[in-house]
Amino acid sequence: MVMAYKAFVYLMDENKPAPDRFKTVASIALIVIAVVLVLVFLFGLTAQPSSLRTTPNWMLMSYRDTTGILIPVINYGDITARFEGDSKVTGFSGCNQYVAAYLENGNQMRITYPQHTTLVCPDTGVMQQETTYYDNLAKAASQKTWPSEINVLDAQGNTLLVFRKA
Repeated sequence: MVMAYKAFVYLMDENKPAPDRFKTVASIALIVIAVVLVLVFLFGLTAQPSSLRTTPNWMLMSYRDTTGILIPVINYGDITARFEGDSKVTGFSGCNQYVAAYLENGNQMRITYPQHTTLVCPDTGVMQQETTYYDNLAKAASQKTWPSEINVLDAQGNTLLVFRKA
């Protein structure tokens, strides 16, 4: 059978079934899903909540001192961090309250040097620890996150701060 339509001629074989629309739509859907999955894996576009924000409080366990050695905090639990949804981190640093802005993109992280109260602790070791803590926050370049621990790393991949879930 020959059928003319808008100056084009189509030959139709009456014995051959028409293309199945469902198969065509399903094929296109599978291709779209495959492309989306490739993009997710290539660009890390995952929709997982940040564990920084899902756990309200973190306690500092150890930090890199001025000599480059990772040491435990002087008083466990005295230095805290709370990463809030409005891109700020707040907490207590041993003597003072502090606040800083932070950005995270996947494992990358940047934190500004914290604004803090100006109380002076009688223990000079705690004051030095607090200053080093602020410096380490400002050096943050990335993070490694587990359900109950966060390691903040510098640009070279060295651990600066180790937090545990409070």
